[in-house]
Amino acid sequence: MSLFHWRTHATLLLTVLFAVLGTGAALAHEGRDVGDYNFVVGFINEPAVEGTLNGVSIRVTSLVEEEEAGHDDHGAGKEMGGDIDIVSHGGVFVGGLAAGAHYEYTFDQDFENLSIPFHAHPIETQGSIMVGHEGASTDGVVIEIHENGFEPAMVMIQADTTVRFENHMSEATVVMSGPLGEVEVPAEESDHGESKRVAGITTLQVEVTHVASSVSKVMDLKEAWNSPGQYKSEFIPTSPGAYNFRFFGEIEGTAIDESFKSSNTTFDEVTAATELQFPVQLASPRETENAARGALDAANEAGSKASDALILGMWAVGLAVIIGLAIVGLVFQRSGKKRITRFLRK
Repeated sequence: MSLFHWRTHATLLLTVLFAVLGTGAALAHEGRDVGDYNFVVGFINEPAVEGTLNGVSIRVTSLVEEEEAGHDDHGAGKEMGGDIDIVSHGGVFVGGLAAGAHYEYTFDQDFENLSIPFHAHPIETQGSIMVGHEGASTDGVVIEIHENGFEPAMVMIQADTTVRFENHMSEATVVMSGPLGEVEVPAEESDHGESKRVAGITTLQVEVTHVASSVSKVMDLKEAWNSPGQYKSEFIPTSPGAYNFRFFGEIEGTAIDESFKSSNTTFDEVTAATELQFPVQLASPRETENAARGALDAANEAGSKASDALILGMWAVGLAVIIGLAIVGLVFQRSGKKRITRFLRK
């Protein structure tokens, strides 16, 4: 068996293992081209859980460098995806599909002898497209997206074949290239991939907004020490729901103002901690704080009412004493007059 066919079968086996053994390390990030750059955005850790340390994650890649790399040694390293990014989320294609909609992508000669993994959110499953195999289909191929996965999950096609993804679910989804879980980049590819990433950005910030409450905060981005071109800003999300990440500033003199909102077709929304707790659900810090604040407000209100009642009672007692003294004085006064009258009569 040739080296190429051995690698092909190994890739197919790994794809099957990924699809069968689970999706524990799932990442749901949104990839988008912004001018001459590609942004891949999401939470640092996903699923994002209320009350736990997390934050904004963004990877910046230069599209210009990718084009130059493609012209420099065209075809070199194709067997392992040398100048095509098949390991990143959305590195080859990203398609958003409403319920009943479809998305098409044509795999040209550049994909010859490649196996392209792909996945979809929110169903969190993976498939594979193998290009350039003898006996493979040259007609259009349809891959259906269902709640329980892809049908079929693996296809073999010839170059210049169009693959059509059809959404057969009742909700929207997004399908994109790249493996579902985090994948180690082979050593021979890592240097090439690093050269495309834009490192050393210090002029970009992110405004994080909790959509439901409209509360926002501007945060600085710091580059990951072991991953050039990867930036993050840590914070603890204290309320569940959707978040919006707005990146603004500049990159290499290019003005940037781009927003990414979490959803079931982009990147994870923040999940309430109680949804993942078992067997006993504990109150979140947010719920505890709200309960404590409510109890304090009730105590303050009760204290205020008690204080008002005490003051009213004191006024009533004082008034009663005054009235009592007046009555006693009147009685004594009348009693004194009667005694004087009797004395004079005698």
